[in-house]
Amino acid sequence: MLVTVHLNMAVDKGLMGGVEKATLPFLQKMKADFVNLILDEPESVWMSKLDGVYVPALFLFNKQNRIVQKLDNVDDQDKLEKQIQELLSKP
Repeated sequence: MLVTVHLNMAVDKGLMGGVEKATLPFLQKMKADFVNLILDEPESVWMSKLDGVYVPALFLFNKQNRIVQKLDNVDDQDKLEKQIQELLSKP
């Protein structure tokens, strides 16, 4: 399952229309048919939970919903695909 989380709330709240005007139309245009969440917490809260990973970031979870890897730079798409397939093949 793919889930996106929009984090830039502090920036977007200053924009006319906020995230609804900037992000949601983009996701609709791209036909993003996966779960799209909009985080409505202060930046200090979610930044403390990223544990040194920069935004944008990619988190891989196992089937027990535990983070198994945090990536802030995905250079090798084939390697990423292999990691995902390995996670999917495990019980």
